[in-house]
Amino acid sequence: MSNKVALITGASRGIGHHLARHLYAAGYHLILIARDAQALNAFASTLDPARVQTLALDVCDYPAVAQQVQQALSAHSQLDVLINAAGIFRAGSTQTPLDDFSAMLATNVTAIHHLCQLCVPWLLKSPEGRIFNLASVSGVQPYGSVASYAASKHALVGYSRSIARELGAQGIKVTTLCPDVVDTDMAQGSGLAADEMLSTDDLCRAVDFVMSLSPAAVVEQLTIGRQYRPRKPV
Repeated sequence: MSNKVALITGASRGIGHHLARHLYAAGYHLILIARDAQALNAFASTLDPARVQTLALDVCDYPAVAQQVQQALSAHSQLDVLINAAGIFRAGSTQTPLDDFSAMLATNVTAIHHLCQLCVPWLLKSPEGRIFNLASVSGVQPYGSVASYAASKHALVGYSRSIARELGAQGIKVTTLCPDVVDTDMAQGSGLAADEMLSTDDLCRAVDFVMSLSPAAVVEQLTIGRQYRPRKPV
């Protein structure tokens, strides 16, 4: 059994949930963060309690996150992997309400900066510390219908690629994952069929690929596109 430790946000559902299950199967000890305490605890109940700690937190509650994350990390000698998968989506572009715009920036950017800030000292204790920040294809391409969400993801891509240069010099590898639409509950309303979307398994394989490379290799950004198919006439 591995002694490696991973901290994953957004772990109660979607991509974060599947990445948590994937790393658990790989032998990691997990620190899982999500707002939905019921869903988070239901997930944790299927795992070995000796290898899992849950923190029912809103990542935007910065004082509570700071206190509880530091306490959780203190039970371990190091942190090997930080996965920032928590994120929110609000539709809209120029007419997006300011509260929605601010909420996306807070969750999709500021909270991730805060988690990185908290976790870097522990990642430095690992011989191969890694950060995976979950962005989106909308963080590297313009999308007129979701400009506000795209703004938050563009900011995250820029932040993540920049800290990759800073932290890389200290031995921590930072990868920004930029998938197209993934088959999760966040994709409801996309109008896409399941076979037209990426699978959460694709993200698990992407993480495996990045971590399988030689010590000299680093993937700062990985964009996972979607195979577009001609629609059949109705």
